[in-house]
Amino acid sequence: MTGWATVRRSPVTAGTLIALLVTATVAGGVPAAAVGAVVGGPLWGPLTSAFWCWDAASLAAAVLAVIVLLGPAERRLGSRTALAVAVAGQVVGTALGLAAVLLLARSGDVWGAEISRMVVLGPYPGVLAAAGAATARTPALWRRRARVVLTIVLVALVLYSGTAGDVVRLGGWAFGLAAGRWLSRGTARAPAAHVSRREGRALVALVVAVTALGPLVAALSRTPDGPWAVVSHLFVSSRPDVALLREVCGSGGDPGDCQVLVARARLTGHGPALLSVLPVLLQLVLAEGLRRGRRAAWVAAVAFGTVLTAVGGLVVLAVLRTPRDSLSMLGVPPGTPPLAPLVAPLAVLVLLLATRTRFGVRSAPGSGRRWLRTAALGTAAVAVVYAGAGTLLGGDFAGPPSAGALLLDLPERMLPPGYLGEVVAPLVPLHGAARLLADWAGVAVWVVLLATAVLLVRPVPPDGDQLRARSLVDRYGEGPLAFMATWVGNRYWFTPGGEAVVAYRVVGGVALTTGDPIGAPADRITAARGFAAWCEEHGWTPCWYAVSPELASELCAEGGHRLQVAAETWLPLPGLAFTGRRWQDVRTALNRAAREGVTARWTRWADAPLAQREQLARLSEEWLAAKGLPEMGFTLGGLDELADEDVRCLLAVDVGGRVVALTSWLPAHRDGRSVGWTLDVMRRSRSASPGVMEFLIATALQTFRDEGAEFASLSGAPLALPADAADSGALTRLLGTAGRVLEPVYGFRSLLAFKSKFQPRYRPLWLVYPSAADLPRIAQAVSRAYLPGLSLGQATRLTGALVRGHRRGAVPHTPAIGRA
Repeated sequence: MTGWATVRRSPVTAGTLIALLVTATVAGGVPAAAVGAVVGGPLWGPLTSAFWCWDAASLAAAVLAVIVLLGPAERRLGSRTALAVAVAGQVVGTALGLAAVLLLARSGDVWGAEISRMVVLGPYPGVLAAAGAATARTPALWRRRARVVLTIVLVALVLYSGTAGDVVRLGGWAFGLAAGRWLSRGTARAPAAHVSRREGRALVALVVAVTALGPLVAALSRTPDGPWAVVSHLFVSSRPDVALLREVCGSGGDPGDCQVLVARARLTGHGPALLSVLPVLLQLVLAEGLRRGRRAAWVAAVAFGTVLTAVGGLVVLAVLRTPRDSLSMLGVPPGTPPLAPLVAPLAVLVLLLATRTRFGVRSAPGSGRRWLRTAALGTAAVAVVYAGAGTLLGGDFAGPPSAGALLLDLPERMLPPGYLGEVVAPLVPLHGAARLLADWAGVAVWVVLLATAVLLVRPVPPDGDQLRARSLVDRYGEGPLAFMATWVGNRYWFTPGGEAVVAYRVVGGVALTTGDPIGAPADRITAARGFAAWCEEHGWTPCWYAVSPELASELCAEGGHRLQVAAETWLPLPGLAFTGRRWQDVRTALNRAAREGVTARWTRWADAPLAQREQLARLSEEWLAAKGLPEMGFTLGGLDELADEDVRCLLAVDVGGRVVALTSWLPAHRDGRSVGWTLDVMRRSRSASPGVMEFLIATALQTFRDEGAEFASLSGAPLALPADAADSGALTRLLGTAGRVLEPVYGFRSLLAFKSKFQPRYRPLWLVYPSAADLPRIAQAVSRAYLPGLSLGQATRLTGALVRGHRRGAVPHTPAIGRA
């Protein structure tokens, strides 16, 4: 019954699998040219090619593609639509690919002429077309992920493997994306899917990894014909005969022929093969560091990309200067120079530079210097061994080398052969130990760099300043922003005796603090004065952001100016009870959750199972993608901030075990003990029932009350103040106007209204600044702190969203941001 039910739910997928298996069983003797798609072939080829495969391995891959791609696509599109798109994609996508191949061949392109004779078999264009169309009906997060991943992979296959099948697969995918856009016409336009910091890092890391693996894809392909497949010849070149090498490179031999033979010799053997693999592994290690947001990994990836780009440029220049007959001996086709060694690393380098603001997780102070020292010592040790052993084995080289010549030769031994088919080392090892030494010296250096890179990008414990600051937060961190002082991006200034700390970040010459100084109450104003004097020494403008009324009053008494920027929503917990008419909305949310079987579960990120963490990541990314907003930072936490072991998460879980909403809570400390909690992240799925956030917050308040906590803070909402705000000056009214302008997109005022359901007390949070002349710079610094790395395109889309929101007069039903 189960199998038949599956067939009934997905008849197109089941029918495609049956057709593939039947043709493989009963029609194995049919010539490929009779049923396959080929340039100038029969008109039915694009359709009939879908049901034939080359061999058992191809059949297994096709079956897997149908199950993984066509099955989910059919469930999203419906069987009829999926069938129509798959058939059209198989025919049109194949036709588009073959037309592109024909145009290339007629233009005289060697690659196009080579693949124009290839026969294409398999259902991939239709399957990919259905998958591409289905992405239009997936949530914004998964739509972006699927499109980016599959587009990168398919383009890389065309560039590196470059068979006719790769081209028609890309054609089918492109047709599917266009079909999805056509099918979704008339529906509500999805907001611009802004990428979160976490998701952006993952996508950049994916690009770095795919471009690193591209040469290996070309090498493993049975027929690497792509325009960038030139790097694959290093795996398949044959080593020239030793006697011929000695004769040609000896006295009286032809220097040009010697250069070609030496280059061929360097492209074979286990050592040269590893020289192609190890740089790929290094790039994969750096990609993992980029996924984690490590600044050190970004710096190393930029440096590595710069070196590869420079070497790639030298390779292209060398190929341009090389006679055509020599190029053919090295596996490089005649015609245009191979651009892969230059274009691929250059494209990655540009991407890294454009996304530099996403990688701000810094290593402990001195870790970069330690890495450089370790890598330099390891490389120096290899160089000493290479120079010493090479001198002893001088008779095994074409000419006895000096120690200096060997040291100059070592950098070229490090270069992957795929990048230097034309860069010939000046020293020629002929046989025996000399060849072994030359083949493996570069490998040894790469092993050193790889091992030290792993140490550089792996998670590290907090540095000394962060540990000192965390210790003060654990003792005196009672303020609403105190725990946020431990977040990535902050720097620390300590009083001379270390009794208090100020967390700050410098943005555009403004030293923007994260709340009050943290320390004993008697030390806070002293720390504020000292920090202000220290900023003046460095030429920075001190700006106290979201500080308490007490500190604001002290600073203003000494000549500062203040402006209310938010109101903290604060609740005393002893005696808290949800009784009376004012708590009706909260009681309704609790009762609804009980009726629907939604439960609240406490956890910490490190304690959550892997599957649950993936649910939380997906929930957060989909929430952000659906909002279509640039991700905010500074005092607004995200998934990265959940990893702290002191942060507690309260999840709403439905009857099916699926997480539908999330809140996170930051501890507040006094005298070394926890006395309260502050709301940080709020996320809910699109399918969550109304009132789920009220349910989670109410449950958390009850838990904290029963545990003996004194208070809970629901934080504040920027640019939104209650009617009885403490500050009613002109500047505050101006900020209120800014809040109303941003309301249709960010919903600051609706966020404050949402928190008012819990009957909080409002405590003003102030911005204290030296003089009115500093306000423009301070406004810019605060904006950049909340929206780091806002691009011109994002700013344009954000402005458009504001305009559209005001035209509709829409006010978000639920808060557009998690908290303030």
